[in-house]
Amino acid sequence: MAGRFYPTRIGAGLVTLSLVLSACGDSSQSSAPATAPTGSTQAEADLVKQAAAMQKTILQGAVAGGVIGGGIGFGLGGSDDAGSGISIGLGAGALAGTYVAFVQRNYAGREARLRQIREDLDRNASEMQTTLTVMNQVLAAQKAELDALNASIAAGKADPALIEKELAEANGNLTQMELAIDGATKRQAEFTEARTLTIARGQTASPIDADLTALSNQITQMRGIASDLASSL
Repeated sequence: MAGRFYPTRIGAGLVTLSLVLSACGDSSQSSAPATAPTGSTQAEADLVKQAAAMQKTILQGAVAGGVIGGGIGFGLGGSDDAGSGISIGLGAGALAGTYVAFVQRNYAGREARLRQIREDLDRNASEMQTTLTVMNQVLAAQKAELDALNASIAAGKADPALIEKELAEANGNLTQMELAIDGATKRQAEFTEARTLTIARGQTASPIDADLTALSNQITQMRGIASDLASSL
């Protein structure tokens, strides 16, 4: 009987994983385009990708990670605890509605919660840095193109159609940057709310305060890049 039951458990795990990851993917795709406009540079295509990724909340990432963990347990022939992990992830993550509720229900005790929140902060910081790098690349290229266009206008050699196309491209890039900033700001709110879970009794400071400050600084840098591009238009 064990031989007949094992494939069934694998199938159930894969179906569950597929459904949850599809749901997470649909949410991010509804907020930002999934593909870059035709003729865009690699940096611009990367910006579209990062803007869409930043629209995924920390809760979505945590739920997906929890389900993947349970799925791996199935694949390795683990105990019924793997199945419990999936049900906990789905129940607390998909139904809780907030990142705080997800952490509260899935991790018992301050240390376990702090460890998970720090892992999520580290992943977010890495994704934020990637986004910053791409935004800087797009800004540098876009400003160079706009400067060249302004020089052509000053010399009376600019093609009106080219001006319109360049401005449309720059505004499109600015929109993607604003989407990325919007997503980063929402993630910041999730982590700020979760801060209360990491504070020891009788204390006011949190072990993640430095991480939250670093996150705020990254958002400030993102806004600065977007503002720089906007002022060039």
